[in-house]
Amino acid sequence: MGFSCSQHQCWDCQQKTSDAGGMIFRCRWCERGFCEDCLDWDKTELIGDHLKEYELLEFPSVNQAFYICCPSCKDHHDSDPAARLFCANQAQEIDKQYEIMLAEQNTKIAIVVTDLETPNSTPDTQSLTDASTIESSAVATPYCIMDEGGASSKKKRKAAPASFKVEALPLDDPSLAAAAFDSDSYASSTKKRKTVSGKDRSKPTSRSKILSSPLAGR
Repeated sequence: MGFSCSQHQCWDCQQKTSDAGGMIFRCRWCERGFCEDCLDWDKTELIGDHLKEYELLEFPSVNQAFYICCPSCKDHHDSDPAARLFCANQAQEIDKQYEIMLAEQNTKIAIVVTDLETPNSTPDTQSLTDASTIESSAVATPYCIMDEGGASSKKKRKAAPASFKVEALPLDDPSLAAAAFDSDSYASSTKKRKTVSGKDRSKPTSRSKILSSPLAGR
């Protein structure tokens, strides 16, 4: 069996909020609620469309409720001073907590307004990027850091090989002449190969013929 709040219907005629014109007058101190037709207006104390204790609990006001001190509670307070004093003390304590809540909210609002009105501080001139930004006009130009010896931190390029001179080898020595001829001149001095029917028919000059040439005997 589900719970049904008695303040969502009239205590006398049992009409729901939607059947009672969309409004139930709810008592602050008891569980009763009344529709407009059943409420005794002469013995009712009107409070308002919201209660401070509900705001402390962050419960917003609703359009279907208006809070009162119902005729039964009012009669009870008149006949029982202790009950009237108890409710008065409760209302006073709620008022104190409500004022503290308002003070805290006003303090937070004042801090936000102060932050908005305070001009921005001077921006840091040192940018985290080398590119052009709002705070810095630096240009992202590549650069290198020099070490203590004045050399760049980047890898040095390898020195180009020194030029060399080709010295004429004495041809009196047959072994030197054959070595020189065999290293560089052999490939260029050989005859071009001629192909017949897709087969290589040319034969390179043998080393024995080179060594026996008149040039090697000098």
